[in-house]
Amino acid sequence: MFMKDSDKRIVLITGASRGVGKGTALALSDKDTITYITGRSQRSHETSPLPGTLPDTARDIEQRGGTARAVACDHSDDAQIKQLIETIIAEQGRLDILVNNVYQVPDDLLEWKPFWERPLDQHWHAMIDIGMRAHYVAARYAAPHMVARKSGMMVNISSPAARAYIHSVIYGLGKAATDKMMHDMAKELREHNVAALALWPGIVKTERLQPALEADALPPDYEPLKSGMESPEFSGRIIDALWRQGLQMQHSGRSWWNSELAKALGVTDVDGHQPDSYAAFMGEPGVPPEAMIQ
Repeated sequence: MFMKDSDKRIVLITGASRGVGKGTALALSDKDTITYITGRSQRSHETSPLPGTLPDTARDIEQRGGTARAVACDHSDDAQIKQLIETIIAEQGRLDILVNNVYQVPDDLLEWKPFWERPLDQHWHAMIDIGMRAHYVAARYAAPHMVARKSGMMVNISSPAARAYIHSVIYGLGKAATDKMMHDMAKELREHNVAALALWPGIVKTERLQPALEADALPPDYEPLKSGMESPEFSGRIIDALWRQGLQMQHSGRSWWNSELAKALGVTDVDGHQPDSYAAFMGEPGVPPEAMIQ
């Protein structure tokens, strides 16, 4: 069991074996942070043909001078999520930042088919159960501890698919629900000084995309989008800035383009680049009304 360290920031990033989850974990990790990460991949190619495992992420965090705590968790199992939060509270006494990122991308997601030809149970389970529901369950069990301390921030890694059509109906449905979840949770959490918000990354240079970039093999349609591409760490750099600048409550209850929020916060990507926004053709996040009918 880890010893409690009241001076360190305690963060949890779900689904951190690779991609945005791993990048966010790395961006939030430093000598003053204890980073809990979850995933199922304990060995290479165990759950995905893509590179990346939970131990890999933990090792990279430690190499940056941070403290990593890797917890194997199947986020389709509510009991394991509950145990995860209880473990963090038992070991640290609190949780400062929860980043809900865990998600499962079906292998055939990018193969165009209308919704009536898509496999129902497989896609729903991957993108709603391991995604929207898992985010809700983690927030449900984390909230009481944040409320008790009157401090905390919850962030859902979402997508412009919450408004624009991207990939499939179920993909968009899950992202829209992920945004709405944060908007409504924020209303109930505000009086307790706990923030809840969603982030929309642009096109992220993950393990899935990076080989095509390095081989200069992207489809022509991607060429105009290159200026908005971001590293997997960009979301984490934004979350870190919100927390360190004490601006989480000002941004609670909304969904934000990474590119636009980063510019407002003075955050750049790992290479010093300021990614361009895709809002002009993918739309801006909706602004929820202040109304709250109880």
